[in-house]
Amino acid sequence: MSEYRFSLIMKYFHFTNNEEFDEATHPAPKLKKIWEVYQIIVTNFQRTYVPERDVSVDESLMAYKGRLSWIQYIASKRARFGIKSYMLCESSTGYIWNSVIYTGKGTKFNPRYSGYGMATSSVLTLLEPLLNQGYCVTTDNFYTSPELYEVLLQNKTDAYGTVRPNRRDMPSMFAKKKLKTGEMVAWQKGKMMAMRWRDKKDVCLISTVHNTSTAMVHTRGGKDVLKPQVVIDYNNTMGGVDRADQAMTFYPAMRKQQKKYYKKIFRHLLEQCLWNAYILHRATGDKPFVHSEFIWKVVERIFVTHQTPSVAVNRPGRRAVDVVNPERLTGRHFMDYIPPTSKKAAPTRMCVVCCSKRDGNGKKVRKETRFHCPDCDVGLCAVPCFKIYHTQDVY
Repeated sequence: MSEYRFSLIMKYFHFTNNEEFDEATHPAPKLKKIWEVYQIIVTNFQRTYVPERDVSVDESLMAYKGRLSWIQYIASKRARFGIKSYMLCESSTGYIWNSVIYTGKGTKFNPRYSGYGMATSSVLTLLEPLLNQGYCVTTDNFYTSPELYEVLLQNKTDAYGTVRPNRRDMPSMFAKKKLKTGEMVAWQKGKMMAMRWRDKKDVCLISTVHNTSTAMVHTRGGKDVLKPQVVIDYNNTMGGVDRADQAMTFYPAMRKQQKKYYKKIFRHLLEQCLWNAYILHRATGDKPFVHSEFIWKVVERIFVTHQTPSVAVNRPGRRAVDVVNPERLTGRHFMDYIPPTSKKAAPTRMCVVCCSKRDGNGKKVRKETRFHCPDCDVGLCAVPCFKIYHTQDVY
């Protein structure tokens, strides 16, 4: 595919029929351009994998600085400006199991939870398919509240996480008592415990699965510090969303110059698909690839499955350009004579390895050969060009 053809495809990339759009009946009018594709992908994420017991809910920010009414600013995120999503990920692997794109006042949450605030509604919407199954969710202080945890307990789902001391329904003396370093104070209400522990600053948490037990932790500085068990578990399970975000930034499919928001969201969804596929690959039990090698293998397999037959493309004023076989370095290849034609009994072809070099005067080398690789459909000298072509990235 030429660069011009690829640019045309990207220019007219579209996912929905504008003539069929009805704002009154559409579930998410602000996401009309990408809604169908987004729903299909999220549904496949949930159908393909059953997460472990510990999951985490957090915000994710896709970098975007175009003109859009629902762009968010989050100072703690690397992108700072962009499109925010509420995400539910497996704590241990970072598998993205569910997500909701924030579009401002009209954000699509489950109607069952319309009586709650946005933070509570977002968590319950993400967890809806996992309720009453014994899961344990970790949340940060943006979501955590006694109201949310009571609803989760009613649905047989445990939770723990940091909390803001001035939240509604918190104990009246929760934020007032002075603590020294290492001290803690806790309140209990049924199965729910609220704790405030003093480290370098006050750390406030709520948990439905912990008590005030502590454990010794070896820090990076070489010291042994006594910490509450709920703090240790929170540090171990809260990073699911951040793990996925970090991994996807290493090999991005998004482009900075992308101005159309729905095209950028689609590229971001491709990154999520690749990341989740990599998690599934690691779960197979075979010797796993590293993340970058896995992406290359996916690309190679797409080429092998969907490439057109290798043909020479002639354009006015240019030499013929051969399509390269994606299995050039990985498949099994056997040398053969170039088959005879009606005009020549012993035809020859240019050796692609020799002809890629230049002589001492800077002129391109021209060398013909009687041999070729039938799979790659290129002319090659028997020795050493055949070996070089099938074992080296650059020849």
